[in-house]
Formats: sequence, structure tokens, C-alpha cells
Amino acid sequence: MPYVSRSHDGKITSIHQEETSTANEFLETDNPELTAFLVQMGQQQQDGKEGEIHQELVASDFEMIRVLEDLITTLIDKRVLMMTDLPKAAQRKLSQRYSLRSKLTDLGGIVGQNDDIMLP
Repeated sequence: MPYVSRSHDGKITSIHQEETSTANEFLETDNPELTAFLVQMGQQQQDGKEGEIHQELVASDFEMIRVLEDLITTLIDKRVLMMTDLPKAAQRKLSQRYSLRSKLTDLGGIVGQNDDIMLP
């Protein structure tokens, strides 16, 4: 969905819904560079109390990602939802996350006891 324009030093300068002559690089919506750009733009537009609220929302987005991942996993486990019901891009992203979490589980004692790491 987002196409970006970049400066000569490679930094994102603008975001577009459609490809243009200057914005021809497509980035996934969860791209860290794109997220950082959006946060920076939001911080520049917000000030005072609104800026603080915006920062709290951005911080909670990462926590909500985990909640949604757990919800999707639960729905799939209970056969309310099939993985194939999801768009291909969502299937790829979930599969990547499941694979990474599986690798953490395989590390066993190396990871240590951390209540913040929830594995499916």
C-alpha cells in the first residue's frame, strides 16, 4: 500500500498511496523504517498533551500486535478461523512470527525465564 520517496541520503521524505514517478519504492506497512518515519511525523505535528497521548498510543501498538497475534492463534486453534482464510500477506507474516517463536522455544534454557516472552 505505501510507496515512499527518499532524499539523496536515503531517508524517507514522503508517503503515497499509489506509485508515482518520485515514489516508486513499495514498503510493507509494518516496515520499521516506515513506522519510524510516521512516528517522527506525528511527533512533529503534535505537541504538549496531545504529543504525550500520541506517544503512548504508538508504544501500545506493539503490545496490541501481540494481543492480536494471540487472538488469531486462539481462533485458529479452536478452528473458528483457518489460516487460509487470511490474505496471503497475513499468512506469510504470521508464519514468520510462528517460526521465530518456535526458534525461541528450541533455545530452551538459553532464553531464560522471562515472563514477557509469551510463546504459542
